[in-house]
Amino acid sequence: MASSAGSLAEGGGSERSSSDRVRRKGKMLRSPTMSSCAGMPFILKGTYLDGKDKFPIDSEKLNVEIEYSIHTLHSIIKRHCKNIFPDLIKSEDRKKSIGDLLCIPTFQHCSCDMLEFTDPAEKEKDKLLKSFYAWCQNLCARLIEDGYWADYIDPCSGKPVLGEAGSSTYNEVEGMQLLLRYRYQQVGMCKVILHPKWGQRIYPASMFTNAPLDIISKAILAMEETFKAPATSGTKNEESK
Repeated sequence: MASSAGSLAEGGGSERSSSDRVRRKGKMLRSPTMSSCAGMPFILKGTYLDGKDKFPIDSEKLNVEIEYSIHTLHSIIKRHCKNIFPDLIKSEDRKKSIGDLLCIPTFQHCSCDMLEFTDPAEKEKDKLLKSFYAWCQNLCARLIEDGYWADYIDPCSGKPVLGEAGSSTYNEVEGMQLLLRYRYQQVGMCKVILHPKWGQRIYPASMFTNAPLDIISKAILAMEETFKAPATSGTKNEESK
């Protein structure tokens, strides 16, 4: 996973009040929740895979199963955001300021280990990357239409996909440690985040937005309703009894 240009690791400092420490750590506004969408479109253009996909097509429709949570920012992440999302700093629109920025870390369960580099593992990782893109492409479009700023991090580069890239990149592992307090495993020079249920068999990636919790929640519900999986014939037969 990509590392930030400047580590998110926290330096030393003087003692602070407990309320200040809580504020600095950020707050979980929505605990980990599964989101399921069927036939969700993925647009290749402008993504990391554009020009690199072995089997490129303009768009695909994917079935997405993704776990997400919603957080206010840890002070360390907030401090780095001005260098990760420079377009936020340039904006005078309150809805596009950095003050109320929220982070939406996501995980997808996979059959391979994150450190596997076999052909089947690489193929699965590409599929999960497309699923993350599809979910964020749709959610960001809804939030932006409502007048808010939203962008998602390309997990391959640590840079924002929609906006201008800054001098820093986002470190997914350190970010998820700060927000979710998940354990990690040191493998050589790399840290690998450990999901409490899925261990290393995960695909982690994050999204950021200025939209408030209620707006994000409504957008996700609307998205899930739009891309609801069709009921199977068995289910329909049960409902008709």
